Parts: sequence; structure tokens; C-alpha cells
Amino acid sequence: MAQVVNPIYDTVFKYLMQDEKVAKVLIGNILKTKVVSIQMNNNEYSAMLPDGKKIFKLDFSATILDNSGNRQLVHIEVQKALEEGEIMRFRSYLGAIYMDQTKKYQETIKDSKTQNETTVEHPLPIHSIYILGHELGDGLQQSVMHGENIFKDQDGNIIKIPDNNDYINGLTHTVTFVIAPLTKKNVKTHLDKLLTIFSETTPNSQIIELDEYYDDSEDYRTIMRVLQKASADKQLRGNLDLEQYAWNNQLKMERRINEMGAKLSQLDAKLSQKLVQLSQREAQLSQKEAQLSQMDEQLSQKDAQLSQKDEQLSQMDEQLSQKDEQLLQKDEQLSQQSSQLTAAIKALSATSSAAQIAQILNVSQQKVEEILNA
Repeated sequence: MAQVVNPIYDTVFKYLMQDEKVAKVLIGNILKTKVVSIQMNNNEYSAMLPDGKKIFKLDFSATILDNSGNRQLVHIEVQKALEEGEIMRFRSYLGAIYMDQTKKYQETIKDSKTQNETTVEHPLPIHSIYILGHELGDGLQQSVMHGENIFKDQDGNIIKIPDNNDYINGLTHTVTFVIAPLTKKNVKTHLDKLLTIFSETTPNSQIIELDEYYDDSEDYRTIMRVLQKASADKQLRGNLDLEQYAWNNQLKMERRINEMGAKLSQLDAKLSQKLVQLSQREAQLSQKEAQLSQMDEQLSQKDAQLSQKDEQLSQMDEQLSQKDEQLLQKDEQLSQQSSQLTAAIKALSATSSAAQIAQILNVSQQKVEEILNA
């Protein structure tokens, strides 16, 4: 086993891909084609996204052999990311490549009759390679996935597009996904063995152990030689330490963000609970207010009924007063009548008997006798 620097790190990956032989080996095997020549363009890109995720991009101009065995100049884009969530940035890079007017080549065509030469520009075919440090989800457990330009007619029959068709090939591109964590699972092919160098994607794994004789091929030995050379490069090791420091800070930031996110979620949960309680209190308060309003209405009705009863009592008191007054009048009348009857009986008593007086005054003899005997 040999201890070498981990090529999943940007510093090591760039060092590895700067070697023309390694670039030919890896890209040629990934694209399943012969790479005649390859050159790294001077426009690498490494960035830490606002959400803490890290991506790395390299561009190559290469000459490959197409399906017909003809040489073809192509543009190859290699993007590497260890974490999920980078798809929009990948799309923006791809859009920039399509807009880049330098991604073309010129061909001089000579007219066989006039011998006049004409320069024709052709768009470079684009091949995108994504090396990912994470899996893509359920049902996608392949370490390498190729996406090619496949066209069908209305009946579903596949249409063969010639490699030299600028119009279709210039508006489409091939794509290959390399899922680094899966490269050590189900190793079957030569490419699978080559890609196991990217299998260690965990943080703080600057140095990894690789079997020097894992694949007895010149391709694998070429990669191992460059990795061993990189491991002895002091400047690269220093840059690797800086990258690890940045990665550790990123992980700390992610942990801090996750912790803050968890606390924020807890606060949101508490706030939601408080809002529910507040809503319940408001509902209870509304219910109480409705009950109070109902009670106020009932009290108003009772007050109205009491006022009505008071008015009725006042009327009855007035009627009773009238009755009392009438009774007093009756009493006075009776008193006067009694005085008159007494005076008449006493006046007649001088000449008449009690029986005669009773007959004369139309009263009972007993009443006459009572008055006379009083």
C-alpha cells in the first residue's frame, strides 16, 4: 500500500490533471474514447458558495477520435463538487460555455474549381464531466453514468447523427457523472479501478492509502506515479494544508449554520406554539365577549321588563289611591247617613214607638233600638 495525497482535494486534483498523460488516461477512459492530445485552458475556477458549498472547475481543449475514427477537436469541462446543492452553478457554467465565442475552430475549404479558399467556423462539441462527492439518490447506484445525444423520429426509431453535423452537435452536449463515494462498490471494469482514487470523500483525509498494484495497467501506474510525485511536493503539501484549513472552516461554518438553523427551528416551533395559544386565547376572549354581550342584552331586556313592571305598579298604586279616596268618600257618606238616621230616630222617639219608627224610616226595629239605647 502507498500513502499518497487525496485527489478529491482541488489542489491535488489540479496537479494530477495538469499532467497530460494523466488527463488523457482519465478523460479518455471516462469518455470511452482515444484522446490524441489535450491541453488545460488557463481558466480554472474554484469557489466557496454563499451557502458554504465548494466547487472546482477545469476546462480542456482536446483532440479525440470520433466514432468514425476521425480526429475531432472538442471542449471538455470538468467540474468537481463534494456536496449537494450546486446544480444551479453547474448550469451557469454550462451556459457561459455556450455563449463563449472562443469555443470554436476554423476550417479552410478550397474550391476545387476556382482554387479559392474559404474559412469556415465550427462550434466545438462540448463534453461535460461532473465528479461528485455525494450520491444522487435512490435508484441511482452506478458509479459512472453517461448521457449522450440520442434523437428519435416520430415512431421512436433512433436517428444516427453524424459526428460532423455542426448544427445538432453544436446545440447539444454529452455529460458524464462520476459518483465518487460509489467508485469502490461493484468494481468490475478498468474505469472502475481507475476511479477508486476518488473514493475517499470524507473531511480531513489529505493522505489516503492506495494499492500500487490494484490494477496492473499502465493507466493506473501513470496515475499512481503522479500522485506519489505530488505527495513529495512541499509546495503542494503546503497548499493542501491551506485547502484543508479552508475546508475545516467551511465545516465549522456549516455546523454553526446547522446549529443556528436548529435553534431557529426550535424558536419557530415555540413561536408557532405561542401563536396557537394566542389564537386560542383570542377565540376564548371572543367567546367571552359574545357571552358578555348576550348577558348585556339579557340585562337590558330585564331592565325593560322591570321598567314595565314599575310602570304597572305605579298604575296600580294610582288605582289603589283612587279606591282609597272612593272608600273615604263612602265612609263620609255612611257617617252622614248614620248621623241623619240617629237624629231622625231620636226625633221620632218622642211621639212614636220603635216599631213605628222602623216602619217610617224603613230600617230594622233592632237598628232603631240600638240607636235609642246607645
